[in-house]
Amino acid sequence: MKKMIGALASLTLAACGPQIETVSFKDGMPSQEMAKLDVPEKTSQRIDDGVATVRQQGRGDLSGTWLVTGGTVLFVNGVTLWTLGSLNFVAGFEPASDNGTTAVWGPHTNDWERTTWKLTAVRTAPNAFTYTLEAKPKGSADSEYAAIITGSHTVAVDEDGKAIKGYGEGRFDIDYDKAARLPSQDSKRGRVSFHYARPNPTAAVTVDVDLKEFVNDATVPNTAAYRYSQVPGGEGAFEFATDSNIHWFDPTKVALERWTIKSRWLATGAGRADVRATGGDLASPVTLNECWDTNFRSTFLDGSASWQERWGVESSDCAFTGASYSTR
Repeated sequence: MKKMIGALASLTLAACGPQIETVSFKDGMPSQEMAKLDVPEKTSQRIDDGVATVRQQGRGDLSGTWLVTGGTVLFVNGVTLWTLGSLNFVAGFEPASDNGTTAVWGPHTNDWERTTWKLTAVRTAPNAFTYTLEAKPKGSADSEYAAIITGSHTVAVDEDGKAIKGYGEGRFDIDYDKAARLPSQDSKRGRVSFHYARPNPTAAVTVDVDLKEFVNDATVPNTAAYRYSQVPGGEGAFEFATDSNIHWFDPTKVALERWTIKSRWLATGAGRADVRATGGDLASPVTLNECWDTNFRSTFLDGSASWQERWGVESSDCAFTGASYSTR
């Protein structure tokens, strides 16, 4: 009987699995690399986010759809780096209080800023946290605090329950409407939501970004969706969708069309993009398809419009055969 009880106890412990390591609050904040998008790039060819309009001249020129993909990735990375940089800057100080379950950094005010910041993190598991970054005008009452960034993060652990530094999964939201009430803020408005996952060094990385009624320099709110996936050292994909007027030059056609682009690439950099516009004032969908080589030079171009210029042979000039449009 004693042997049986001992065996059952051993089985119970085994079923519970290894004990998960308790992660510190500081290490429980997502790093900038956690939600960063990476795309292939030649050291001699930088993708410039200043490319606002793509003008395709001919076969062998730098791929226009690749420039659009790269410019969009740079925009998303800019928002990500600012957000996670702010979190890690505040978390870099010693917390004002830490009872093991909740840690609070701040209030903190830089000498050169007119804003006071406060970061609160709550432990929900040994390796999981929720956090809120609040801010208020310097010298104002505590009732003026507004939640600028809210999120959650789970640190990845290995089979022994040990934390894998730099990997995990989580999400965070930025409320630019609240940030706009603070001193010396830019023109951004709306909300941006991120969901990211980097489980371990060999697993695929995924980053999803949603813009809701987002306004930057333009006056018209923009709602858009971005989806990114990348196998370390292997294939990757990036797709995004937004509403925009394809007939901006025609005052009689003001409806917004749904634009989507899905780009896929190999580890070598060679890839393909499939673009589609639907709805609005379009009687039928408009498509464009382009492939590029390892130097990001256009090798294949096709599309549904009658005026569309075409070149290349898909079967021999594309890293991926067959169109794959975004469903966003």
